[in-house]
Amino acid sequence: MTRTVVLAGASGYGATYVREIAELEGQGRVRLVGLCDLQPLDTDTYKQFGDRPFDTRLDRLLAETRPDLAIVATPIHTHLPLSRQVLNAGSHLLLEKPPAPSAAEWREILTLARHKSLSCQVGFQSLGSGAYTRLAELMAAGELGAIRGIGCYGAWSRDAAYYQRATWAGRRELNGVPVADGALTNPFAHAVATALALDGSTGWDDIAGLEAELLRVRDIQVDDTSCLRLRTGRNTVITIAVTLAAETPSEPVIVVHGTQRRAELHYTRDLLVLDGQPEHHGRTSPLENFLANLGDGVPLQCDIAACGAFTRVLEHINSTPTPRLISERWLTHDGGGPGAKTHIPGVEQAVRASAEQLSTFTELAEPWAV
Repeated sequence: MTRTVVLAGASGYGATYVREIAELEGQGRVRLVGLCDLQPLDTDTYKQFGDRPFDTRLDRLLAETRPDLAIVATPIHTHLPLSRQVLNAGSHLLLEKPPAPSAAEWREILTLARHKSLSCQVGFQSLGSGAYTRLAELMAAGELGAIRGIGCYGAWSRDAAYYQRATWAGRRELNGVPVADGALTNPFAHAVATALALDGSTGWDDIAGLEAELLRVRDIQVDDTSCLRLRTGRNTVITIAVTLAAETPSEPVIVVHGTQRRAELHYTRDLLVLDGQPEHHGRTSPLENFLANLGDGVPLQCDIAACGAFTRVLEHINSTPTPRLISERWLTHDGGGPGAKTHIPGVEQAVRASAEQLSTFTELAEPWAV
């Protein structure tokens, strides 16, 4: 069955959906019936889909096209109003991560989807990785032994232009509306959601306690270097240590410490390493999985109801005082203008040590964290 689709947000990350929709349309699985964006379509998108209905207002486009499902790949603070429009129009919803910038907004989307008897998938792509599925199955079967803890480390580098790309970038709120564009809640949101999912702790009440060390190297409202440690209702300790100020960037890794075996999940690479032995896996995208769910009842990778624990983390982070600015004495700078980068020398080793030892930056005696 060919499903009709509307895409809200065709630029930025939305361009990924444009490409995927083109592939799926070529296979006869979907038909794009409309595009919504505040900006004109770029050249490539226009060449591909310039003949389709286009509107700057999603509600008007939905009324015209009545799609089976709509994809919302727009900035975080627009998710609630656009999700309302999709669900009230009677369409299923694929919502990019994070689902909402506050607990109240997440609950409203969840409640509305249930009231309308519509499905809502959240685009945590890592949960569609075969490497994630394999690791989750091994953990559930006890193949790693008792789980002593789960750690995650990530070290990326972002320049000045990254925080100048949009008015909402690097902000907790914009004109009184929550945004939540911190390192843990947006670029490394997959790390948080995937670690919680591996533990089977995805509900709001599945977190027994949490603490966060939130830091920044720039004049922004949010964290860019952070350490989160939480304890789940299963008594699992999870630490997630990340930075956007690395000198030597590397892809994030989730480390599962079992009493019998050790596993590393490189979730951006679909790679699982068990006791040093690599396994490469494929991936099913959130959209492909959604189509299988609508057609054959395949379980959703990430139903919005399974974002409770993640949203609780986000709410905690957004409610803490403004992240502390790291002293200039611990920083180095590279370049100028939009390409300017700020680094914390040695931060790559610190985030990895946190994941390995399940410790906070302060416990590791990192001088820039004190």
